[in-house]
Amino acid sequence: MKKALVIAMILIAVVAFAQGNRGRQVPIANQKAQATESQNVPVSKAKISFESEHFDFGFAPQGNAYLVHYYTVTNVGEDTLHIKRVRPTCGCTAAPLHKKNLAPGESTKIGAIFRLRGYKRAVSKAIKVESDDPSRKLVSLRFSANMDTSLWFNTTKGPRIFSDPAIVDLGKGDLFQSKTRVKITNSSDKKLTLKIIEYTENIIEQPKIKRETLKAGKSTELYIAVVKNYDIKTPIKASITIAAIDKSGSEVTRITIPIIGAGK
Repeated sequence: MKKALVIAMILIAVVAFAQGNRGRQVPIANQKAQATESQNVPVSKAKISFESEHFDFGFAPQGNAYLVHYYTVTNVGEDTLHIKRVRPTCGCTAAPLHKKNLAPGESTKIGAIFRLRGYKRAVSKAIKVESDDPSRKLVSLRFSANMDTSLWFNTTKGPRIFSDPAIVDLGKGDLFQSKTRVKITNSSDKKLTLKIIEYTENIIEQPKIKRETLKAGKSTELYIAVVKNYDIKTPIKASITIAAIDKSGSEVTRITIPIIGAGK
């Protein structure tokens, strides 16, 4: 009698276990259904595009100043582009983003504000940009600059054009000046044409070169003016990048002139 009771209890346990297993199959089926639903979610058609992903500042002076460049980013896709994160790889660089969400065809700017202090050699830095573009979720924007002043008077590797002063300080308080002139000299043995590559347009007006074509050893003046209504309580972090072009149309060198001043 006891033996029959034990067998009956074992059979009941087996049946209960089987039924329990069948009951647990429902969540698994649900998971599969959820996975299928997630696969059916349409992929974003946003597409990130940059006017340029690298900028060369060329030769720059050493000192407590800044080199500034703005990358133009455009959504060339069909859906809204969401820029999730912009992260410089170095604490020496700030990377302000003007707008996070871009409608199709819309553009914005990503800044690269590089602090020169402590740098005495050529460097290359990066800014990581994360977005919901499925084909380019992470993009590395890069910039380079050369602060090696030992090359400045090297006739083959040096900059071949110089600014005086190398860093423009507009002063602060009662000594602040909204306009100034900078001397640019062609130190090479060839005629060169000067071309402004970029300037920080939210801080300074478009710079003007008095005479763009310079014979060997000759100088000209660069006119610099701060934009109207600039808040002089805010420190200036700006720069102007100038290239030197030879008679064949090739760029032989470029320099960047930092501009500081204002602030408390």
